[in-house]
Amino acid sequence: MAGFLVAPMMPALVLAGVVLAAGGDSQTLGYAALAGYISYPFALFVGLPAFLFMRRKRWDGVRAYALAGLALGLTFLALFVGLAGFDGDAADPAWLNLLSNLAVMLPFVLACAVVSSVVFWLIARPDLQRV
Repeated sequence: MAGFLVAPMMPALVLAGVVLAAGGDSQTLGYAALAGYISYPFALFVGLPAFLFMRRKRWDGVRAYALAGLALGLTFLALFVGLAGFDGDAADPAWLNLLSNLAVMLPFVLACAVVSSVVFWLIARPDLQRV
């Protein structure tokens, strides 16, 4: 349970650290809150089924969780691209601007996903709970 409470905070914390290191102000820290707002539902609807699947397959090492983090990050980006482009001409310009910066977002999203997955692994330690 603690893993599902703490791990989704990682993208928000990483983003807050990057924003502060880049000299951002409190207004740009709002993006960190947005990252947390997005991370928790994603963890519930995508991360939890991934965890249950991995537990059933007994994929419980840190390497498996890091690779799952990469896969979840790519899934998030695919969903983001699909939803942002779904509205077509009526799409919000801010979302389209983010979409145009996908090359910049890709490493950041993947890094956040891997960090979240590894933090979850460190808390849950599924490798120690073998039956």
